[in-house]
Amino acid sequence: MNNTSPLTAIRRRWWVVVIFALVGAAFGAVPQPEQVEEQATSFTATHTMLANDSGDTSIISPSQVTLLATAGEVPARVTEQLGYSGNSAELASQIDVLFDFETRALTITTTQDTPEDAEAIPDAFAGQLNTYLTERQDSVYQDRVSASRQRLEDLEAQLNTLTASLATAPEDSVLLAERDAVSRQYGFAFEQNDILEQSPDRLTLTTLQTAQAVPVVDRGLSAPTSRTTRAAMGFVVGLALGVLAALVLGRLDRKIRSRDQAEDLVAMRARVVIPRVRGSEGGVVVTPGRHGPLPDAYRTVRNVVGFVQSGTPATGRANITLVVSPGPADGKTSLAANLASAFVEAGDRTIAVNTDFRRPRLYEAITGTPTPELPYDISEIEDLPRRALPLGTAAHDLKVLDISTLPGSPGQLARATMRQVDRLADAADQIVIDTSPVGATAEVLDLVPHADVIVLVAKVGHTAIEATERTIAILQDIATAPIVFVIGGVKLERNPYDEYTDQRKRRPQAPVGDDDDDRELQPLE
Repeated sequence: MNNTSPLTAIRRRWWVVVIFALVGAAFGAVPQPEQVEEQATSFTATHTMLANDSGDTSIISPSQVTLLATAGEVPARVTEQLGYSGNSAELASQIDVLFDFETRALTITTTQDTPEDAEAIPDAFAGQLNTYLTERQDSVYQDRVSASRQRLEDLEAQLNTLTASLATAPEDSVLLAERDAVSRQYGFAFEQNDILEQSPDRLTLTTLQTAQAVPVVDRGLSAPTSRTTRAAMGFVVGLALGVLAALVLGRLDRKIRSRDQAEDLVAMRARVVIPRVRGSEGGVVVTPGRHGPLPDAYRTVRNVVGFVQSGTPATGRANITLVVSPGPADGKTSLAANLASAFVEAGDRTIAVNTDFRRPRLYEAITGTPTPELPYDISEIEDLPRRALPLGTAAHDLKVLDISTLPGSPGQLARATMRQVDRLADAADQIVIDTSPVGATAEVLDLVPHADVIVLVAKVGHTAIEATERTIAILQDIATAPIVFVIGGVKLERNPYDEYTDQRKRRPQAPVGDDDDDRELQPLE
């Protein structure tokens, strides 16, 4: 499980998005954009002509004009007139011909690199189109007149033949019917020929405006002159970059970022949540008379561990609680120290045991002083009285077993410590063991079989996802003791009982434990 969800990444790093957006707006509004000189990169020109209203009797319809302008004879003539080096189809592709049936306006438009070409090409097409229309209409008209006259002559000759035949057989009804039919056809053809020989309607184009080159200005990509517009554009660009940055950070983020994510990783609910309280990291906050979200959270851990212990078989010795974490600085030592103090507060004789020999901090976390040097060798501690090694604290019922000042490897010191724990198990009620990180060391695995309860602690915003996955997999494989999951570093939520969070100003603090207790574990002389 990772932090690559887009919505989660943006929601968690909203401040990155806001910063990018504000910076983008500032960069957009502050600088004055350079004035970009306008340059004409091309020229456009249009030749406009008006077609007469010839109705439906013209030889060429307006809808045919656009086709005649771009295909056939007209482009070929223009190519020859202008001396164009390419073919006529290529030249015709450089013009746009449009006919507006409402206004009956014909426009020929082109865009060229020079104003001379922009004006010459539309004018040439307009002139050649007009000439070609006249020639074509004359040719079509002459063909129609010739065909009409030929038809009339043929009917006249046929009528004369039938009339001559009737002169010899005036009673022949068939010849009479044929003559009448041909006579009607002749009359109809005569009328058509008479109409056709009159001046016909012709489509004519009259120039309204010759082509005049207009420069096409390329303004380029330039910033708007309005400061407000530039700021808005910068804000949008910055917003987009901020979202991208949040997504990238989410992709690279390999830390646990929420309680729900941690619970999904270990596949169990967090029994207790340790809030993040500034200025309280690393020390013991569970003291008599002190209450608040942080110390009460550690007391809750004590209660949960005690409840779990009550469900395990009685052993006649101290209950051993192993505090583990996936990595360093996950709050493991703070939890072990405060859990031991919470047990003492509940009246249990408690020994806090350090087995993190790479970063031993348990004794200092409980007492506020460095671990004292022990005047022994690791080979000698086996023969010492069992009360000689546990170090005393200000609390009568709280002792600390820490041999980190002795020479030896972490593995040797861890095994020697566990032998001492076995010797002390019947002299206390609770033993809390602070271990090295499961994901970083191996000696902690030797301690797992000795535990009655394992407390796994992870810290929001710090614990690595891979280390957590590896730790829970190892514990599930080798541990037989129940696991209590505790999540730390959670943001403290304000509640109506905040006035009770600091009782230190109202009550004097006293050492944990009872000075009149005469049980076996006594403060060192």
